[in-house]
Amino acid sequence: MSRAVRLVWLDEADARDPAVVGAKAERLARARSIGFPVPDGFVVPVEASGPAIHRGQAVLRSSGNSGAARAAVYNHAPHPLAPRMVEAADQLGGVVVARSSSRAEAEGVWAGAFSSFLSLQADEVPTGVTGCWASVFSPGALKRAEAIGISPPDIGMAVLVQTRLQTSCGGVATLGEADDVRIVGMPGHPASLLAGWETGHVMVVAGSDSVEARDDSPLSRDVAVRVAHLARAVGTELGYSHVEWAMGEDGEVYLLQAQPVTAPRPARLRRKPSVTAATRDPRLGDAVRMMLRYPGPVGERLVWPWAIGLDHLPRLRSRPAYQDTATLVAEIRRSGALLASQRWSSGGVSEALERAWARLREGDGSSIVRLLSRTSALDPDLVEAHLGNLGYLADALTRDGKIPHPGWMWYSDLDSLESSAAWRHGTSRRIGVGRWDPFIHAVISSVGEYFPGHPAAGGWGAGRLRMVRNADDATAVGPREIIVAARPMVNLAPLLWNAAGLVTGAGGPGAHLFEVARWLGVPAVCGVDLRALIDDRTDPPDRREDLIAAVDGDIGRLAVLCREQAPDEPDSISRPGSAA
Repeated sequence: MSRAVRLVWLDEADARDPAVVGAKAERLARARSIGFPVPDGFVVPVEASGPAIHRGQAVLRSSGNSGAARAAVYNHAPHPLAPRMVEAADQLGGVVVARSSSRAEAEGVWAGAFSSFLSLQADEVPTGVTGCWASVFSPGALKRAEAIGISPPDIGMAVLVQTRLQTSCGGVATLGEADDVRIVGMPGHPASLLAGWETGHVMVVAGSDSVEARDDSPLSRDVAVRVAHLARAVGTELGYSHVEWAMGEDGEVYLLQAQPVTAPRPARLRRKPSVTAATRDPRLGDAVRMMLRYPGPVGERLVWPWAIGLDHLPRLRSRPAYQDTATLVAEIRRSGALLASQRWSSGGVSEALERAWARLREGDGSSIVRLLSRTSALDPDLVEAHLGNLGYLADALTRDGKIPHPGWMWYSDLDSLESSAAWRHGTSRRIGVGRWDPFIHAVISSVGEYFPGHPAAGGWGAGRLRMVRNADDATAVGPREIIVAARPMVNLAPLLWNAAGLVTGAGGPGAHLFEVARWLGVPAVCGVDLRALIDDRTDPPDRREDLIAAVDGDIGRLAVLCREQAPDEPDSISRPGSAA
C-alpha cells in the first residue's frame, strides 16, 4: 500500500485539500479549524477509492450494466485501510455516519447523488465506505455524470466518517439579502427532509432576529435564531450561503454541511415577464399552446408561420418515409412554405404579418389577433403530411443516435438540418430560455388557472407539463418541459438539465432536489395540490399531454392553461371565427 494512502482526520492540514478529501470534507475541516461546531471525524481519501472505481468503470464500459459495475466495486479483497477504519471509528465512539465527499460535490448539481450511512457500528465502516464508492455507479449518479460530460473516475470519491449525533431537530438554512435566513427544519434527524419525504417547517429570521413562523411550528424561535446566527457566521467566515444543521441532545447546534453560493441566474432569466392588457386576450392561449407544442427555431420557421392561431391541429405523429435526411428536410421546407402561402393568401397581408410578429415578440399580441380573422383554408392532407414528416425526422434522428430525444429536433440549427454531423452532441449541452418565453409565460400567467404552492427555487419558466410517475415517464421527458412529480426525489435530478421548471405535490424546499434545481437555474414550486391540477383516474391522456403552464418559483405559484378539445373532431383543423 502506498504510504500516501492513509486516513485523514478533519483536524489535519491535509483535510483542507479538496483534491485529497473531496469538497464536503474540505469545507467542514476549514469550518472546524476556525471554531465552528463540526462533529469530529476522518476521511478515507480519494486515492483509496481509485482501484475499486476503475474496476467498476471497466465493467461498465464492457457491459453497460450499472448493477454489474457496483458489484465489481464490492467484489474484491478488503481494502488495506479497513482495519484502520475500524480502529478510527472506535475512537469516535463506535457508532458513526459515513457520507460521500467527492471532488465533484464542489457543485450543487451533485446534491443527494451518492449514498450515506447514518448509523454504522465500527466493524461495519469498511462496508459502508465501499457502499459510498459503489454509489458512483448508481443509475442516477451515472445520468448526472453523463449530463455533465464526465466519467465515474472523474468524480473523485472520498468518504467522510463522523461521530453520530443524537439529534433533537435539524434541517437546512439559507442566507439571503439583508442577513435574513430562511430555515427549513423538522424534529429528529433531517435525512428524510433532505431526501424529499418530509415537508418540514419553514421559518424566516430577519436581520434583527425577529422570527416569522407558523404558530404550530415544532421548532422554537430560540432554535431558529441560533441556526440563523450559525448561517450568518458561515456566510461571513467561509463565504457559503447554504448550510445543513442539526441540534444535538447536548443543546449544541452543529454544522453538518456548508454549500457555496449558487451561481446567480442570468438577468434574462431573473427578470419577470410583463403581464399587460395585451397578454390577457384568451385567444392568445391557442397561440402559445401551438408555440410550446412545436417549439424552438425549427418550430418557429417551419410550423408557426402557418399554424399561429389555429386550434385543434393534428398531433405530431411519425409516418413512414424513405427519403434520406437531406431529401426529407427539403420536402419539409417546401411543404412549410406552401402552407404559409395558403394560410396568408389575402393580398397585402405579408407586411402586416411581419409587423405583427415583431410586436408579438415584444409582448403585444393585439396585431396578431386582428390578423387571425383573415386566414385561408389549409389543405388538411398537406398539414398531416408536413407534421408527419417532422415527426419522422425527429424519430429517425433519435433512432440513429444523433439526438438524445425527439424533442431535441425542435431546438437544432435549421440551416444545418441536412448535415448529419451537425446533430451529434451530448446531453451536456443545455437548452436555455428562448426569446419567446417571456411572452409565453406572460400569456399563461394572464389567462391560466392558478395553483398555489411554496417557493422552492427562484425564477420563472414556461412549458408543457410532464407527469413523471415511473421510469417510462422519465424516458418520455423532452427538453424545456415542466417536470411534475409527487415528491422531490433525488433520482429526478438528471431530468432537470433542460427542464423549464419543477413542480411537486409533497416534500419541502429543504430537499436536495431543489438544491440541484437552484444550482441549475430551474424554477421550482412544491406543495401544489396535484389532485386539483390533474386526476389520472378521469383525465384522458390527451388532456394530460396538453396542459401547459407557467412556473413562478419566487412566489410559489403555478398557472395552467388547459386545452379544450373539440368534442367531435379532436384532430380537426380550425381557427378563430371558422368552422372546424
